[in-house]
Amino acid sequence: MKKALLISNPVAGKGKPLQSSKYIYDFLKNKGFDIVEYQTRYKNDIEGINVFFGKNINSDLLIISGGDGTLNDVVNAIPENFNTPVLILPLGSGNDFANCLYNKKSLTQILELCVKNTPKPVNIGICNGKKFINGIGIGFDGWVAQKANEGVKYIPVILKYYTAILRGIFTFSSFETNLGKALIIAVANGPTYGGGFKIAPGAVPDDDYFDLWIIKPIKFFKRIFYLNLIKKGLHKSDISTFEHKKIKDLKIICNKPVPAHLDGEYIISDVFDVQLCAYKLFFLV
Repeated sequence: MKKALLISNPVAGKGKPLQSSKYIYDFLKNKGFDIVEYQTRYKNDIEGINVFFGKNINSDLLIISGGDGTLNDVVNAIPENFNTPVLILPLGSGNDFANCLYNKKSLTQILELCVKNTPKPVNIGICNGKKFINGIGIGFDGWVAQKANEGVKYIPVILKYYTAILRGIFTFSSFETNLGKALIIAVANGPTYGGGFKIAPGAVPDDDYFDLWIIKPIKFFKRIFYLNLIKKGLHKSDISTFEHKKIKDLKIICNKPVPAHLDGEYIISDVFDVQLCAYKLFFLV
C-alpha cells in the first residue's frame, strides 16, 4: 500500500474539509493509499504540522485540505528537502492558489491526479523570514486583510473582505517607499489573490520569477474603477498607474510600518525583504 499524508483544517471554508473527509478517505483507499491525517488545531499551527512531518518522513503523496491560509501554514512547516508530490484541495474560504493550479476543477478531478507521476515544480518565496507560495500584497491589500480578519466572527468571509475594501477606498492613504510612492505593491507567484483579484495576470508559479506590480497613488474617487480593472486583470496596459517587472529578489523600504499580507495572512513592517527560495514544491497538476 502507498502512504498518503493528509493535512486538513477542520474549520476552513465553514467546515468543508470535515464534510468532505469521508469522500476523500474512500477515494484514496480505492486508489491503494493508506492515510495518515493531521488536523490543524488553530490558525498558524506551523509547529504542529512540522512535528507531523517529523513523524512521517517517508510518504508517497501529500494532500492539503483547506484554503490559502492552510497551504501557507504547510509551506512554512514543510522540510526543505521535501519532494513528495502534493495536491491542494480547494476547501477554504480563499482558494486562489489551488484555482491557479487546477483552474476550478472539481474535487474528484483533483483527487484523480493522485495517480499521475509527473509533478510540476512550483516556486516558493520568503519575506522577512516567512515563506509564501501565492503572493504578497503591501499597502492597501494588507490593510484590507487586517480589517477583514478583525471583523465579526460569524459574518461570511467574502462579505467582511468586500466591506473592508469599501472602507479602504475612502480611508487608506498611499505610502512612500524606495520604489516610489504607492497604493499597492504586489509580489505575485500566482495571478490572483484576495478571492479572485487578478493582480498579476501574467504570473505563473513555475518560471523562477515573481511578478512585481506597483500600483501608484490613485485618487479616492477613481479607486473603485481601478479596483474593478484589477479584479478582471485588465490593468496591465495602463503604464501611467501600474508598473510591472519580473524579479527574483527585492528589498522594499517604507517610510513607516505598512500593513501587508503573505498568502492572505496579515503582517506589518517598514521593510520587506523578498527572495526566491532555492528549493521548490512538487504539485500534481
